[in-house]
Amino acid sequence: MLIRAVNDSIRASALAVALTALCVAPSVAAAAPGQVQVRDYDLGVVELPDAGPKGPIPVRLWGAIGVPEGPGPYPLVVVAHGRHGDDCPRLAGNRFVWPCWGRELRSDLGMRHLVEALAERGVAAIAPDLNSAFTIGWNDRTGERHEQSWPAIVDRTLAELGAAVEVDTGAFGLPLQGRVVLSSPAILAHSLSGADAVRYASANPLSALLLPAPAFDGRALPEVETAIVASRCDYDVPGQARRYFDRAKMAPRREPVFLVRLDGASHNYFNSTLSGLGRDDGKYLRGSNGCRPAQRLSASRQQGWIDRFAAAFFATELRAASPPAWMRFGSPFPSRIYGLPVGYDRLASE
Repeated sequence: MLIRAVNDSIRASALAVALTALCVAPSVAAAAPGQVQVRDYDLGVVELPDAGPKGPIPVRLWGAIGVPEGPGPYPLVVVAHGRHGDDCPRLAGNRFVWPCWGRELRSDLGMRHLVEALAERGVAAIAPDLNSAFTIGWNDRTGERHEQSWPAIVDRTLAELGAAVEVDTGAFGLPLQGRVVLSSPAILAHSLSGADAVRYASANPLSALLLPAPAFDGRALPEVETAIVASRCDYDVPGQARRYFDRAKMAPRREPVFLVRLDGASHNYFNSTLSGLGRDDGKYLRGSNGCRPAQRLSASRQQGWIDRFAAAFFATELRAASPPAWMRFGSPFPSRIYGLPVGYDRLASE
């Protein structure tokens, strides 16, 4: 496969021009249910800088994108999957292979249901493949490559998207010219991408942040309206979602924070790729109260719930839609949201 050379200065300039041209208010006309365009895209392979001894890492820019029907322009959400393994071969001597695109575990496509749900509420969304940020097959012995590679992949993806919105080349498989606003995107970030998104927000303006079952690395939330979803039956990062909220309570905030604990939810079942492979981490907590087999959510119920939750949150934040009851500060704390039992807390803006 042809590897395209990266010229960072030219790419950065192109992104800056695209963002300047697209700094306009998003359309507020909601797309009718079902009137959306969702596509898998493949922009080919590039090399991005990497601090390891192998040098620049090959990254395939592919994923899923969704845009409502109509001219727009529509606000944008970046939908980021977590570190769930890339399924590349393991060699003798505890060595791993990267890349392995023919057999790669497509966690990005496991977030496609969220891309579609957001587009149905009038919000553009893109879910890039982030496995190259998380792989240990490029001589990453510490597992911390993602701190540099994750923002590099997100920025390069947004640069490519910005170029297509400015002068559409059809590279994403659907018409994009003038239809997406890239300035101050929002982010939905699952698992380890939650920590990366919080870090990214410290250097980049965001409109809103949604963190389903996020990993916590000690950083405070950015000063942007944030919703956190904790899975009660999370075996992977138990308790870490709550730590973001507790950290936010320690200092005055201008922007609200919502914390919702979804009863019966596991860590992996937000991602349809993982649930399709039967990776039910909640089963390891089957002896815990609230996480017994009959109490745990099926993948379809958990994904259907996060689709509704995310669509309502971002429609409110990005399109000035009427907020759902759980986002209204004058309303009582709910015990159920979208039909499922939850724990709930919030921090009011000052």
